[in-house]
Amino acid sequence: MFENMGDYLLAIAAEMPFETDWNSSLNGSWYLSPRRHTVEFLIYNILFFCTVRYFYRRALYPGSPISQLFNAYEAPRSKSKIEIAVLVTMAASLLTTVMHKWARGGMIYLLQPCHMSAMMLIAILAGPKTKKWPHILLNIYFHIMWGTMLALLSPDLRDYDQVFEVENFFIEHFLLLLTPFYMIWSNRYVIWPVSMDVALMSFSYFALYHSAILSSMALLRGQNLNYLLMPPPGPLQHFGKWYRPVMYLFCVLLTMSRYFFVEVLIQVLPRRKVGLNAGLAQAAKAAAAQKKLVGADKKKKAL
Repeated sequence: MFENMGDYLLAIAAEMPFETDWNSSLNGSWYLSPRRHTVEFLIYNILFFCTVRYFYRRALYPGSPISQLFNAYEAPRSKSKIEIAVLVTMAASLLTTVMHKWARGGMIYLLQPCHMSAMMLIAILAGPKTKKWPHILLNIYFHIMWGTMLALLSPDLRDYDQVFEVENFFIEHFLLLLTPFYMIWSNRYVIWPVSMDVALMSFSYFALYHSAILSSMALLRGQNLNYLLMPPPGPLQHFGKWYRPVMYLFCVLLTMSRYFFVEVLIQVLPRRKVGLNAGLAQAAKAAAAQKKLVGADKKKKAL
């Protein structure tokens, strides 16, 4: 059955060589066989879809401690000048990226996680704080910020040859790294405490995006989107055909950086005062909700 499915994938996928060109980070190849792509596609998507549903329900069911934090939150009325400046800066960097991708004929690379993260942060900044979705997206992003850190620690600039392209790469990624900490300081967002359910939910969303959307587009277009067709030069090459399971496992471990690097900054960063009366009311409600959350965690551990 899988052989037939592999043949079908080979027929509908983009034409790609079976020999891998390690000098390019863009062009894909059949580093993994069509049959293996088919098997992994089914396994990953079923697994990650189930874990997204399971951990979302555990973390955000009606009446959950995190839901109570939402009930205690009072959104500030308007955006500050600083928030507008951050929003405009991020939008300008993203627009520059779009222009570079368009000039190269690689608009599909806007699907890369870092560019999608930029779009997500812009949506969070621009979105209404009275709705839950900006706060949910921000707390998910806290768990996948490690992707930005890895990109800065080991940038893959093999195909960056346009004017201001390398510079904008670093501008975009530093904005992705620093903007969430402005959001913490601004006191305009519901910041959740550490939670294993939220961590695994966030990883599952991240992994499902890769296995369902990026993997499909990579095969149909023949482009190595976020290294889903072949590994980047480095340690992952040592795992050969098993590099993708290793990559996902490594991502699970990196997701736990929320417990260390991000959590330390959340605890030590000061908060902007949003108005005396509103601030006191919000702080009192948030403290009460936090107390309930701690009590719920203790009961869960006792059980």
